[in-house]
Amino acid sequence: MKRFLRIGGGCLVTAALLVAALAGLTKVLERKASYAKYAPFFAQEEDFDVLFMGSSHLLNSVFPMELWKDYGIVSYNFGGHGNQLATTYWVMENALDYTTPKLMVIDCFYLEYEMKTSMNFAQVHLSFDAFPLSRTKIRAAFDLLEDDAFHESWTLDMAQRTRLNLLWDFAVYHDRWADLTEDDVDPAVTVEKGAESRIAISTPNAPATVPYGSKLEGETVGVRYLRRMIEDCQARGIHVLLTYLPFPSTEVDLKNAARVQDIAKEYGVGYIDFLSLPLLDDATDHYDPDSHLNPSGARKVTDYLGQYIKAHYDIPDRRQDEAYKAWEEDYRAYRDFQVSALKEQETLELYLMLLKSAHYDVEIQIMDPQVWERPLFTELMENLGAEQEGGLYVVRGKGAGETDTGETDTGEVTAGSGGQGTDADAPATEGEGTEDRTPDTEGQGMTADTPYAEGQGTVSDMPDAEGQGSGSADEGEICITVWDSETGERLDGAVFSPSGRVGQEAEAGS
Repeated sequence: MKRFLRIGGGCLVTAALLVAALAGLTKVLERKASYAKYAPFFAQEEDFDVLFMGSSHLLNSVFPMELWKDYGIVSYNFGGHGNQLATTYWVMENALDYTTPKLMVIDCFYLEYEMKTSMNFAQVHLSFDAFPLSRTKIRAAFDLLEDDAFHESWTLDMAQRTRLNLLWDFAVYHDRWADLTEDDVDPAVTVEKGAESRIAISTPNAPATVPYGSKLEGETVGVRYLRRMIEDCQARGIHVLLTYLPFPSTEVDLKNAARVQDIAKEYGVGYIDFLSLPLLDDATDHYDPDSHLNPSGARKVTDYLGQYIKAHYDIPDRRQDEAYKAWEEDYRAYRDFQVSALKEQETLELYLMLLKSAHYDVEIQIMDPQVWERPLFTELMENLGAEQEGGLYVVRGKGAGETDTGETDTGEVTAGSGGQGTDADAPATEGEGTEDRTPDTEGQGMTADTPYAEGQGTVSDMPDAEGQGSGSADEGEICITVWDSETGERLDGAVFSPSGRVGQEAEAGS
């Protein structure tokens, strides 16, 4: 008997060591993108007040650290590449195992789809790998892989699309030895609280139109899972805000957005149809022609959402809350990340696009009059709201003490009422103008018709500053200096020629 006990005990120890070894190997070999995205979420002990759920449209359009800085909103972006609404539902369910928010914001892209997951299963892993094994994760794997619509339309990559691989991904990543880098041992994590900045400028496709009253019909898989999200949140006492985020819409998207309006009314939840709002500048705010926003567009959407949320829901301002003091340090890391992105830009246009922020003071000296012949340059200057002061073009951000309190009256729906407001109740976004170049409110930015200085014409007529500046820029150059508008800290100084970045501005110029 003792012999059998020794053998049995030895087998158990061997099995335990084998499991531990495989678990360790799995951690080393698996791709770290999911952990990089979710690490700050799991590291926080306190609840998040707002969670954002959706596809890459949301991932690239909502910046939680901007919401923190301007409104004191503690939030996380769970947007995922290719996430169908069924996938989004299970991401939400897994997240709710770890936090209890006051508000769930759900973007409704992919409403018409019958599939539950992305055709690219790596995108599903991105959304789930970091979640620890749990009953909820097991339920997610079993439900998402029961996908008749997917199997009818797709046959590639089927060997990897198994429940076991989603729950334990060693079989997926076991052959990554040759691809391992230092990041696999000590992976970097997001400083954007789940969001993802995409740096490029693209001319968007022309948006479609549909006859009035056209809408998505029937109960698609997307509709069914959207209903499940709303119903589960309401059962938990979590308010829901639906969105259809802005991008060059197709006929399908316009019909989807109209159907979401009906669903929002049915459940008594808030809804913002961004497709119907003149919020973005088509020349400056898109990352690609058909889908995603760059940081200029994302900051406009984020600010709009911040104002709307503070006006319609009882979301606390946590900026003075000791329990969330670490967010100040997180914001400094986020700002350093933004400044690093600025310093990496080699083209004038991308640099100007990234300057679209309420937290920068900017001075631009132009010694190249031909730069005004570049249409995109003029659009970007208008996007910044640059005003002429002497020989410089100046952008003023929010100074110390000017961050938003969220107390502005932006609609009749009171906070905590369940958000039964519509986009008609939503605030105008400060400094943003409209697509038809309607002049903004005085002092809130510039359009093609806005005087750049009293009696001196419009932005399109702006002269170069030759002979009027401090002398820090040479002929044919554009010199830009950037400060933190709250602290006055000099963040960057760049010199551009028509062909690209040529160096740094001397600190003495600051």
